[in-house]
Amino acid sequence: MLGFRRKGFLIMPIAGILLLALLFAPLPVAHAGEAALESGHSFADALFAEGDYYRAITEYKRFLHHHPASPLAPGAALRIGECFVAGERWEQAEAALRQAARKYPDTPEAGSALELLAEIPYRRGQFELARQRFAELAEAAPNPARRQAARYRGAWSLIEQDRFAQARTELLGTDRPEATALAGELARAESLPRKSPRLAGGLSALLPGSGQLYVGRPRDAGLAFALNAAFLLGALEAFDNGNEVVGGILLFFEAGWYTGNIFNAANHAHRFNRDRREELKQELRGAYGVSLGRIGEVPALGISLKF
Repeated sequence: MLGFRRKGFLIMPIAGILLLALLFAPLPVAHAGEAALESGHSFADALFAEGDYYRAITEYKRFLHHHPASPLAPGAALRIGECFVAGERWEQAEAALRQAARKYPDTPEAGSALELLAEIPYRRGQFELARQRFAELAEAAPNPARRQAARYRGAWSLIEQDRFAQARTELLGTDRPEATALAGELARAESLPRKSPRLAGGLSALLPGSGQLYVGRPRDAGLAFALNAAFLLGALEAFDNGNEVVGGILLFFEAGWYTGNIFNAANHAHRFNRDRREELKQELRGAYGVSLGRIGEVPALGISLKF
């Protein structure tokens, strides 16, 4: 009897200990799982912040493979696209961003992915495609702020194409203070100094070098006049001396110089006009330009990040 009591006395505390262990065991496991989840994502974020985009992509993909239903998954999918954009892997970036928007359609990250999809052609200088994508984004965005931002960026796509009047119309329909100010500045495009390529070419046809002088390039004007005069005078002298072969050769080269002089003057007029437009755009970019995307929290215009 005493032996039974002793055994019962020992069994009861042991059973109690086991019961307590079973009750409290799941909590450390859950906390460990959450810690591992946050650790994997934060490590990928750290690589991203350091600019180690190639390794960051691997870690984000690893995270998505192990935790596809995590609340952090949409952000990880978006980051993969941002990494490819930062590395200028455009095709892979578009594929990753489309997948993020398609897989997590009702999340803020999906909207960010669609914005970045529109910004990719902007960064590549494909401004018409960028304008189309921004227009689609403005049409579909449920958030008014995002709609206005998309229209503003679409207007900038028009500005980059020198379509200033159309950009002004777009900006005046946008409820943003900077849009109204920018629209007012674009009125200056109508009064920019301009040279007529047709007039420049016509002047150089009448007198070689005069078209270059008209567009403000006196050195080119002097060179064009001297070369054409030298070949023409040489040909005339050769004919006067009865050397028709030499005279014909010199006239042949003179015809080339003469035609080239006309096209040169017209091209310089085009370049003059382009430079004035670029000066205006450069000034406006500094005052009203937009920061495209959130890659590394750095304005995306003008940067070139590679792996």
